[in-house]
Amino acid sequence: MPGPLREGLDAGPWSTRCAGGTMTLTAATPSGSPELWSRYVEGAWESYSRHGVTAALDMDEVASGATTTLFYVVLDEAGQMLGGVRAQGPYTMIEQSHVLTEWEDSPGLPLVTELLHARLSHGIVEMKSAWVDAGAAGRTVSNVLARTALPTLELTGSRYLFASAADHVLRLWESSGGRIDHAIPAAAYPSEQYRTVMMWWDMDSLARNARPEVWQSMVREARSLCGYGQRIPSVA
Repeated sequence: MPGPLREGLDAGPWSTRCAGGTMTLTAATPSGSPELWSRYVEGAWESYSRHGVTAALDMDEVASGATTTLFYVVLDEAGQMLGGVRAQGPYTMIEQSHVLTEWEDSPGLPLVTELLHARLSHGIVEMKSAWVDAGAAGRTVSNVLARTALPTLELTGSRYLFASAADHVLRLWESSGGRIDHAIPAAAYPSEQYRTVMMWWDMDSLARNARPEVWQSMVREARSLCGYGQRIPSVA
């Protein structure tokens, strides 16, 4: 990603109240907030271990922070970390995306490759390693994480955001304007027990596709985190 943007993000973290004031959403970079990043990585590992899917988490790569442009965490009023997600990109080549590994043995690989190539020049960012603490209000935290689509697109200057996960997980994120691409055959990843699907968010249709009340929250939170970005509406 461009140097100036990376430097600007490293000046964080930035935080905003969310979930009716009961939680805080914080955006940061691994190098700018190493202690917060360590807590995020630890939480991700514990969560993936709990679900038996650590094969989907390249721990050495993730922990290094080298491929993470920025990450988000949700904290409760006591400062306990309830969940998080990280962003990779904007990509300069499609081979940087992990979805090519996820679909490598799937008939959907040609279509995934085609979609990545077609959208690369417009700016594509991948959301990875989302997790929610076992004792947290899962749906509330997931909804907060889903709303990070808008600030991520704004901060990275990208048009497209994408993620891959189990169908039932991504369906919860559609409220924020993302859409599962049902034309892509599901991938058996990280094992035959799972059916992983792919979702896209498009900055140009985000306001139309998100639920109205969710869009209002997205705009408020994005403005708090990003300031008055060019592509964030002036009124929520």
